[in-house]
Amino acid sequence: MVNNNIDCFSAVAVYLTLLIMFGILFVNHIRTNLNSTNEVFRHLDKKIQQKWTPSTEVFNEKHYKKEPEDNCSKRVTFNISKTPEIVCIGFTGRLGNLMYGYAFLYAMARSKGLFPVIPEDSPLPKIFNVQNTTLSSIGKSKKACATLPSYTERWALSYDEKLTQVPHIKGANFFGYFQSWKYWIPFEEEIRDVFQFNEPIKRKAVTQFNTILRQRNFTIGRESVVVSIHVRREDYLSKENIKFGYLIPNATYFRKAMRYFRKKFKNVLFIVGSIDIPWCRKALAGEPNVHFSVGNSAAEDMALLSLSNHTIASVGTYGWWIGWMARGTTLYYKNIFVSGSDFAKTFRNESTEDFIYPGWISME
Repeated sequence: MVNNNIDCFSAVAVYLTLLIMFGILFVNHIRTNLNSTNEVFRHLDKKIQQKWTPSTEVFNEKHYKKEPEDNCSKRVTFNISKTPEIVCIGFTGRLGNLMYGYAFLYAMARSKGLFPVIPEDSPLPKIFNVQNTTLSSIGKSKKACATLPSYTERWALSYDEKLTQVPHIKGANFFGYFQSWKYWIPFEEEIRDVFQFNEPIKRKAVTQFNTILRQRNFTIGRESVVVSIHVRREDYLSKENIKFGYLIPNATYFRKAMRYFRKKFKNVLFIVGSIDIPWCRKALAGEPNVHFSVGNSAAEDMALLSLSNHTIASVGTYGWWIGWMARGTTLYYKNIFVSGSDFAKTFRNESTEDFIYPGWISME
C-alpha cells in the first residue's frame, strides 16, 4: 500500500513538472512573437512626454539638436563582418517617403541583427547622418537583395506587426511604404541622430533662421515662438490622386491653426514652406508676421522649418517629419482621405492612429 502511494505521488510530481515546463515554453513562445509589438508601447509613454523648451537666444549650431536632457542614444555604425546577413527594402518616393523607408530599414537591422542596404544612388547620406551601406560598399552582387525571402506590407500607412516577426539574423527583402512610427519607436533617439542634417545644410538653415529673426526683430522666449507651416498641394491635386481619395486642407484650416497658436502665445512668427508659395501668399493674405521661404531645396526647407518651436502640418510625409523634428506642438489636418476610397484602404480600418504621431492635435 505504501509503495502504491509513493508511485502515485511520483507520477503526480512528474506530471506537474511537465505541465510547468510546457507552460514556460508556451509563455516564452508568446513573448517572442509579441516582442516587437510590446516594444512599441514600452517606449511610448516616455517618448510622448519629451518636450523641448525654446531658447531665448538666437539659434546657433549647438541649439540645432533639440534633444531631451536624458537622451544618450546614438545611431549604430553597422559592420558587415559583425552582421553578415543583409536586409533590403524597395525605396520609393521623395524625401519624406525615403525617410520613412530608412527608419523602418534601420529598425529592422537593429532588431534582427542585420546589415541595412540602401540604393547606390540614395540621396540620404548626402543629406543626413545616414551610413552609406550600399551593396558595393560591402562587395556584394547587385542581385543580392533579389535572392532574399520577400515580405510585403498589408497597409502603407499603418503598422503591420507581421513584418516584425521575420526570423532573427536571417536576410530579408521588404516591399512597401512603412509609414508608421510604431516600427521604429524603440529606436527613436537613434533615428533622431540619424536624421541630423549634414553640416552644409545645417549651417544654411541656422543662418537663414537667424536672418529671419533679425529681420523681424523677433526673439524666441516662453511667450514668443516660431511656428512652421508646411503646405502640400501640387501632386495631391492631380486627377489620379483625387480619384484615389487624397484630400488637402484649404485656407480656412491654416488660418484656424494660426489662430490656435496666437491664442496660446503672445508673439508668434510663422515660417511657410511649400512648392506652391504663390497659393500660400494668396491664402494667407492679411495674416501678420508671416515669412515665406523661397529658393531652398526640399532638404534645406525641411531643415529650416524643423528649427521652429511648433508646427502646422497639412498632409503627406514631408510635413510629418518637420513636426517630428521640431518636437513641439503639432497641428495636422484631420481629413486625410475620402472614406471608402482606395487611399483609405492603405490605413488599417481607416484609422490614422498608426500614422499620426502620439500627442499631435487634429484640426479641420
